[in-house]
Amino acid sequence: MSTGTLIVSLDFELFWGMQDGISLNRYKDNVLGGRKAIPRLLSMFEKYHIHATWATVGFMFAESYEELRKYFPKKELLPSYDNIKLSPYRCFRKIGKNEQESPCFYAPSLIRRITSIPGQEIGSHTFSHYYCREGGQTVKQFEADLEAAVSIAKDKGYHMTSIVMPRNQCSSEYIAVLNKFRFNAYRDEENDWIHEKVSFRPLKRILRLADVYFPLTGQGGYEPKIEFGVVNLVGSRMYKPILKPLKMLEKLKIYRIKRQMLHAAKNGLTFHLWWHPHNIGIMTEEHLKQLEEIFQYYRYLNKKYGMKSLNMREVARKQIG
Repeated sequence: MSTGTLIVSLDFELFWGMQDGISLNRYKDNVLGGRKAIPRLLSMFEKYHIHATWATVGFMFAESYEELRKYFPKKELLPSYDNIKLSPYRCFRKIGKNEQESPCFYAPSLIRRITSIPGQEIGSHTFSHYYCREGGQTVKQFEADLEAAVSIAKDKGYHMTSIVMPRNQCSSEYIAVLNKFRFNAYRDEENDWIHEKVSFRPLKRILRLADVYFPLTGQGGYEPKIEFGVVNLVGSRMYKPILKPLKMLEKLKIYRIKRQMLHAAKNGLTFHLWWHPHNIGIMTEEHLKQLEEIFQYYRYLNKKYGMKSLNMREVARKQIG
């Protein structure tokens, strides 16, 4: 029987993933705290030999606003969402000139820092934090967005083969575009009964939250599958930030993750853990302590069952050959 695999992926987006839902003033501390946590997280990854994929918004590669503008798709190929708030292009008058002036929007120095650590992969989170299932946008616009993401990364020396779609939104016609740009791995949303059968959004949110602490949806381990030439590396579990009103349940959250990891290790399955750096930007010490407990448990599983930590690119190479 094959050994189990732990995949870790991070949606590295700074404020770009939040601009459509909250003001910068209200969320700035989370983003800046997440930036400060990244070097410590990298040290932890190095200590426990954790390989991870950092799915990075393309905007963040730029050294300056002037450089970023050069990669913008043509105006007619910008995302034409029905809900204009979803488009990050409306923000550009206030994002500042560069990383020093606007650390919530640019991250070239952090990207370089990440790649200096063994086992870390720079992947894509699209160019503009693009939403594939939102009304108004088109596949052609997505293709232009992905072309820009690949171009800016390539010009910076990064060859991206893995991608995480914002909000894990994807479908077969968009996977075909991934294949066109030679991505060979993407992270799909959890494949469980809550996502498949519950359509009433408030109830879905309650059930998903409960599943963080209690085993409503099972173990989350799986064998990766290839779809349209791209390996689907389903997200098994999001590492949820600490919710103060439910803090008494935090031990259950960590126990749930560890039990899922154990199941994958024993049965030769893949377990995919993911989160955003800004999730740990507040209460950083508590979050890093929890993550270290998880990675210490991975080291135990590695020694007892041979479980391996691989990033998305490494898993895809094993699948495709």
